[in-house]
Amino acid sequence: MSSSATMSSTSTAFAFIHTADWQIGKAFGRFEADKAAVLRHARVEAIDRVAAAARSANAQHVLVAGDVFDSEQVPDSLLGQTLARLAAHGPEAAGAGNGRATAGLTWHLLPGNHDPARPGGIWERICAMGVPGSVVLHLDARPAEIAPGVFLLPAPLRAKAMTGDPTAWMDAAPTPAHALRIGLAHGSIKGFGSLGEAAVPIDPARPKSAGLAYMALGDWHGTKAIGPALWYSGTPEPDSFSGNDPGNVLAVRLTGATSPPQVASVPSGRFTWANRKLIVAGASGLAPVEADILRQGPAAATYLLNLTLEGRVPLGAIPEIELRLGRLRALLFDLQTDRDRLTAQATTEDLADLGDGALASVATRLKSRAETATDGDQRVAMRALEKLVALAAGSPAGRHP
Repeated sequence: MSSSATMSSTSTAFAFIHTADWQIGKAFGRFEADKAAVLRHARVEAIDRVAAAARSANAQHVLVAGDVFDSEQVPDSLLGQTLARLAAHGPEAAGAGNGRATAGLTWHLLPGNHDPARPGGIWERICAMGVPGSVVLHLDARPAEIAPGVFLLPAPLRAKAMTGDPTAWMDAAPTPAHALRIGLAHGSIKGFGSLGEAAVPIDPARPKSAGLAYMALGDWHGTKAIGPALWYSGTPEPDSFSGNDPGNVLAVRLTGATSPPQVASVPSGRFTWANRKLIVAGASGLAPVEADILRQGPAAATYLLNLTLEGRVPLGAIPEIELRLGRLRALLFDLQTDRDRLTAQATTEDLADLGDGALASVATRLKSRAETATDGDQRVAMRALEKLVALAAGSPAGRHP
């Protein structure tokens, strides 16, 4: 680290919000069109919740560590909506209508791997549209004084993948003595599990080598501390069933260049994406998840549940299982079910209602196939048998995919 990066203790306190991975414009193609539209809009609405967290923390700066947008093909109309919503929380808007200036937010945006800063790309389109005064685009790797004595060291990405560490320049970046130095980057820290999405390596020792009071990272969509001064904030609005603590922003307070940062995780998500696995022996095995959902009350309508069912159940229990799943589906925003490890055991009694005609003959062959075939064919045969019995009985199970 150069002598210009050496810091000593300062009494200046600085509060800010660290967030990342907004991915505005995400398609959510796996969902029906109406649900996908709601999820897309929630990503824009998250700006308001980030702003609320900043006000609660008495912070006037929000650092967005990359992937503001999901792709470079986000339409101009959505870019405009995003800029307008950011501006609505800026100093100008905060003082509008009362005849006096009041504190507002300054938004610091960093290009990530989904929205890199390359010629002819999305950031040039944004600049051409006109950037509000409360929005600062950090498109170059150079120190920026964002408050008296506080310098932001951004590492914008210019491509979706990089072979070198984009934060390496920070070690020798010149700032005045005693300045608070904050790093802002988007990429992968090795050694804690998943590497995230970006093929961009970042040295976890960078806060020490560059004399950073804090390093704000994006790419890992969950909230995670890599070190006392090195954090992933995660996405403020969950977008998958990853289960890595998404849906937060970080309220950070620095009290000195050498003092550990004070970091608090603040919930910011509207929707909850949950994984649940149940081992069942019959329809009553759904009771625990049913009870949990009912306890949520109206909030259940903001839950997306990925439910895995395992176990062995009587074939006759399948219609009731499907009926109860249908009731859960009506309470939730979305329900995805995985029944690949749920085996239905057909008995002679299960097939008795089919009589002794063609349906019974087909059902008997499917039952034999389900009991003797390999795993893949066994599941296909059992699902076909379930549909056959359900259709013959006029059960709702015959109407669910």
